[in-house]
Amino acid sequence: MVVLQLRSFILFLACILISGVVSASSLPLNDLSSNNHNEPKDSHALGLSSSSALELLSNMIQSFSGLKYDGVFIHLEAMNMNSMRVRHGVMDGVEYESLVDLDGDKVEVLRVDDTIICVYPNALVANMNQPLMPPFKRFKDVESGRLIKGYEMHVGQDVSRIAGRDAVVVKLIPKDEYRYGHELWLDEENHFLLKHDMMKEDGKLLERIQFTSVNFSPDLKREDFAPKQGSYSEPVVKAAPRRVKNLWRFDWLPAGFSLVWPEARALNHGTSMLLLSDGMATVSVFVEPATKEKEMSIFRTGATIAGERSFTIKDQLYLLTMVGEVPQATIEKLMSVFMPRQGHD
Repeated sequence: MVVLQLRSFILFLACILISGVVSASSLPLNDLSSNNHNEPKDSHALGLSSSSALELLSNMIQSFSGLKYDGVFIHLEAMNMNSMRVRHGVMDGVEYESLVDLDGDKVEVLRVDDTIICVYPNALVANMNQPLMPPFKRFKDVESGRLIKGYEMHVGQDVSRIAGRDAVVVKLIPKDEYRYGHELWLDEENHFLLKHDMMKEDGKLLERIQFTSVNFSPDLKREDFAPKQGSYSEPVVKAAPRRVKNLWRFDWLPAGFSLVWPEARALNHGTSMLLLSDGMATVSVFVEPATKEKEMSIFRTGATIAGERSFTIKDQLYLLTMVGEVPQATIEKLMSVFMPRQGHD
C-alpha cells in the first residue's frame, strides 16, 4: 500500500470521527489518587496537579458534544494554513454538526447523529478533494492512565485571551522522546477547546488549531445541516471493519502506549490494522501481503510521520506501514520491534 494512498484512506476515516463521537467515559477520574507519585515536587510552581488537568480534559471532551457553538478556527501545519467553520447543536434530542472549508473549494462535512454526508460544489470537486479533518478527532481516545505514564500535566496559573474569551492552559509535557508535547487552551467558563498547540522535541511549534471567533449561543436550525441545493453529496457509509485475530505483537512499547483493540481490524486487500495510543497520540499499524521487497523508508507530512518496510515470515512477504502524529524516532523504533506472535513465525 502506497503511503500517500494510505494517508488518503486515513483522512477519509477521519471525516466520520467528528466531535460528537467522542465519549467522556475515556477519562476515568476515580482512580487518580494512586498516581500522585507522578507529580513533580515543584508542581505548584508550574501549575496545579495532574488530577486537576485531567478533570479539565474530561470537561473539554464533554463540551464537544454537549455545547451549542458556531465558530471559525485556523489549522496551521508546517507552511500550510487553512481556515474552517464548525457548527454544532442538539435539537429535539438529535445531534447536528457541520464542518466547512473556508479556503478554496467550499467542501463541507455534515453529521446528523450517526449519519455522515460529505458535500461538494459539484462532482468534479468531489473527485479532487480529500474529506475534511475534524478539529477534535485526536481526543477520541484520551485516557487518564495512559496520559499519566507518558506526560507530566500542569494547569497554568495565568488566564489568557483566545478568540475574545478568557482561557486557561493545560500543558502535557512528554516524559521521553517518543511523543510530542501539547498545550491546550480551554475556555475558562465552559472548558471548550479554543486553541491546541503540538510542540516538537525542541519546543518549537509543530501544529496549531486555534479559534478566531466562537459563539456559544448561535441561532441554529435544522436546515443549516442539510446539503444546499445544487451541491454534490456523498453519504459516508460507516461499515465497521471485521474483527480478526491479532497475529502480531511489539517486543517493546514506549511508556503509556498500548493497543487500543485486543483484536485486529480486517481492511480491504488482505490488510490488517492495529491501533496504538498513549491517551493523546495514536499510531495506526497496517500489515498486508506483498510481492516486492521494500527497505525501510520514512515520510513526513506536517505533523504526521509514516514509515514502510517489508519483512518475511516463513515464505510469505509482508508490507508493514505505520502512520502517526509522533516523532520519527517513535515510528522507526516501533517498526524495528514489530514481530509475529508465537505460533505465527
